[in-house]
Amino acid sequence: MARDASHLHFEHLPIAGDSALALLPAEVAERFRATFGSPTRAQRFAWPAVRSGEHLLLSAPTGSGKTLAAFLPILTAPPSPGLKCLYLAPLKSLARDIQTNLSAHQEALGLVPWRIAGRTGDTSSGHRRQQKLKPPDLLLTTPETLAILLTQPAWLEHFRALRFAVIDEIHTLVGQKRGADVALSLERLQTLAPRLQRIGLSATCTPLARAARFLVGSDRPCRVAHVEPHGPMEVGVELVPRPLWIARLARHLTESGATLIFANTRHLAERICWALKRKLPELADSIAVHHGSLGRERRFEVEQDLKAGKLRAVVTSASLDLGIDVGSAESVIFLHPPGGVARFLQRLGRSGHRPGALRRGLILVDSPAEYLEGKVTLGAGRMQQIEPLAESEPPLDVLCQHLVGLAMTGRCHSDEVFDLVRRAEPFREMARADFDGCVRYLSGQKSTGADWLPSRLAWDAGRFAIADDALAQLLRRNLGTIVSEETRSIRLMTPAYPKGLVLGQLDAAFVQNLAPGDRFVLGGRSLELRSEEGRDLLVEEVGANPAIPQWLGGGWDWPADLARRVFLARAHAAEQLREGPGFLARYLRELQRSERLDRAGFGELRDFLQAQETQSEIPSMTSLLIEAVDRDFGIEYAVHTPLPRAANEALAQLVCARLEPRKARHVSSNLGFLVFVESDRGLGEPAWRHLLSLAEWDADLDELLGSSPLVGEHFARVAQTGLMVLRNPLGGRRKVGGRDWAERRLFQQVEAGDPDFVLLRQTRREILAQKMRFDLAHAWLTQMSAFPWQVRWLNETSPIAQTWIATSSSMRVTP
Repeated sequence: MARDASHLHFEHLPIAGDSALALLPAEVAERFRATFGSPTRAQRFAWPAVRSGEHLLLSAPTGSGKTLAAFLPILTAPPSPGLKCLYLAPLKSLARDIQTNLSAHQEALGLVPWRIAGRTGDTSSGHRRQQKLKPPDLLLTTPETLAILLTQPAWLEHFRALRFAVIDEIHTLVGQKRGADVALSLERLQTLAPRLQRIGLSATCTPLARAARFLVGSDRPCRVAHVEPHGPMEVGVELVPRPLWIARLARHLTESGATLIFANTRHLAERICWALKRKLPELADSIAVHHGSLGRERRFEVEQDLKAGKLRAVVTSASLDLGIDVGSAESVIFLHPPGGVARFLQRLGRSGHRPGALRRGLILVDSPAEYLEGKVTLGAGRMQQIEPLAESEPPLDVLCQHLVGLAMTGRCHSDEVFDLVRRAEPFREMARADFDGCVRYLSGQKSTGADWLPSRLAWDAGRFAIADDALAQLLRRNLGTIVSEETRSIRLMTPAYPKGLVLGQLDAAFVQNLAPGDRFVLGGRSLELRSEEGRDLLVEEVGANPAIPQWLGGGWDWPADLARRVFLARAHAAEQLREGPGFLARYLRELQRSERLDRAGFGELRDFLQAQETQSEIPSMTSLLIEAVDRDFGIEYAVHTPLPRAANEALAQLVCARLEPRKARHVSSNLGFLVFVESDRGLGEPAWRHLLSLAEWDADLDELLGSSPLVGEHFARVAQTGLMVLRNPLGGRRKVGGRDWAERRLFQQVEAGDPDFVLLRQTRREILAQKMRFDLAHAWLTQMSAFPWQVRWLNETSPIAQTWIATSSSMRVTP
């Protein structure tokens, strides 16, 4: 149901440049004009709103001057004692970068110097004590650190003087657990500082109304301004066989300036960086890798060298996606399509990082299917067809954290807390029963009200507080919504660092297979394991022949919009092909001219589509195509859909469950799934209509979840966020009881003791809505029920279905 947006005011025309400068002190305006020229469109939108005290959402492309758009009116506001402004960033590196830039702007514009300081998990204990005694004027922090500060009485007093809260890269928060955490923190800040003005910044954000509601909470007024990208875009799509990628990249680096190379996984980023250093030894010192598993000091060094123009290339995964100032990057290369239009535009905007500059990029692919995906992504990016921000059910595990955090600050009444929570947009529609379930759990009770667990809360006269100070200290260490896999630190032994320089972290699953003498790559260096010291691995830098770490995770589940666009592009090409090969050739040639596609890719895409149409057919939106191949030991079925991987995983799991007692395995991908059935009896259209029937949908889902190991595995993550399992107990960094206890024994105890337990319900909700998009699957099956279905028998797997196998690691046996 559409939400009322009457409290949102959408700006369409910014004020003139001279009028914007008139809002600044005369000396500052004069220096601004001398340094930057006329204010950008983003600044002309933002300055009047900030000056007038209105909440503001500003959506503007990378390099459009958003930092000064938000901060210049703040930094020139009348002085007041105490902490005046809070800046919230999704990355510690972004907070550090903004601090550097603001300090430089203060000096360049002759501003009254504000005391600016960062506060993150990297801040030393000495600086933390100083900040608690005397806070800075402007505090830059992250969602996790803010949640901790909100539990400390001294900081609660500091927050009462707060006037501004700037939330950067807001699109990364909407619809996510970190966003729900931020929304609740902002509401708690608003109770301490009623005049708090909220300012949200984003480069890729749609729909704007959803982001604005997230920023300001329920029904508060907000001014919304959007700046369209206005700089030219020069992007190509090239199909190059994977073994030739390094040669293609090397040619680009020898002909071009500083380049950001985006890989979709840390594993691929390390492989490419190592190979480029070997291919171009003369440039080896100017090629670096940057990702979240590197040590903080090394990441900072790479960022500074890139900004200073010392690097020719940086290979990265997702750690440079956001608004860190990368200085003079001339172009961006995508290794495989980026898996979404918003991600494509965000990364492309890292080149030409200034207003109106040319955004130059290249999408490098290694198959015709990826070539089409790259073309569709590029075309949608040119039209600014960004995927909508996610929506989600209220995350009750995050609510549990904030209930505990509030309990640390004094006695709370449930009704008052419920009202506060519902003012945060992610919890606007939360049922009182869910809220009460969280309170019961934290009070040590089952959903029936019977005593069960040790209570986190102490009750007195209808109000709750934390049970004791020792528990508060313990739980404060465990606040935050980022749940990561277990890692081991890697320390490089050198004469300069006899105790070892921390290079980064590797997943424990990779490390457990290493023995002294084994070699691997991290940070573009070939390292040899020498020994272990506690949880750390001590290494030395050596020569060649390393292994590449395989971090857990990786790969993208497409947004639903992208899946549908690629499916429709194929279907449109099929219509041209059915008119005759000449029609398809002309259609693809037009694409080549309009989107600057390369000739080799054009030819391979034509051959790929023709092969699919010859061997089977190209799927359409008005029928359901199921391909069958009779193998010696069973039958393989390929089901074509316009859905992303998660929704296809839902359908595949459902089909395999309904096929019991016959043993079935499946592979899920974007745009379809494969099911292999160990049977010599073929399944025709009636059987498939039964397997994909909406009848008994809810009952079969309950049974599927009841037998799936995914529930137990995901419950461990929800229980960690909900403070049932502690990631940082006192005395050591480990999970209470270990991984097996969290994922198996604890889950079994909870399931047996309280099947309606609030965190167990949260787990099932998340699996249905996120891990397996049953909502998309249900909507598609509802539509397909009225269309024809056909089962086509083939001699071999069709070209399209073969791409699903290529992008999946292996068939999975469905329990």
